[in-house]
Amino acid sequence: MARRRYKVIIALSTLGFAVLAGAQQPAMKCPPDSTPPTAPEYRIGLAGHGTKKFECELFLFISIDPSHFAREDMLALADRLNKDFCYERQLTAIILDDYYAARHPLRNTKKYWAAERGKYHLDRDRREEYIKFSTARGKPWDEVVIDLNAEIK
Repeated sequence: MARRRYKVIIALSTLGFAVLAGAQQPAMKCPPDSTPPTAPEYRIGLAGHGTKKFECELFLFISIDPSHFAREDMLALADRLNKDFCYERQLTAIILDDYYAARHPLRNTKKYWAAERGKYHLDRDRREEYIKFSTARGKPWDEVVIDLNAEIK
């Protein structure tokens, strides 16, 4: 059990270092006037571009208030992320309900795993967009899956 946990921590650390090492260019946010005003506010804990293996995909660890894990709010969040990062070809945002866990996803694994509530993915080249999330802590983070492919901008 301890050996397996150690391997998971090493794998997460490797991914984190790959993301941080690949952060060659800052994430470009689009003008704020294109952001939908009804979308929940999010805070970026950690951000960086992946290495060549991940085709320079932007990875974000974001946190939002736990009260926003409902279908309408998550659709608005997906729209906000799509518009806020309109210059990014590929984007994956891990959605957490705790800012500290979003800031330190590799150091505090217990707190991180408890706070992980979903994932937003956008690939403009392949025309893929979806959001997965859980409505409450302890439920699978892919409890609700919303395919947004028809609405890619």
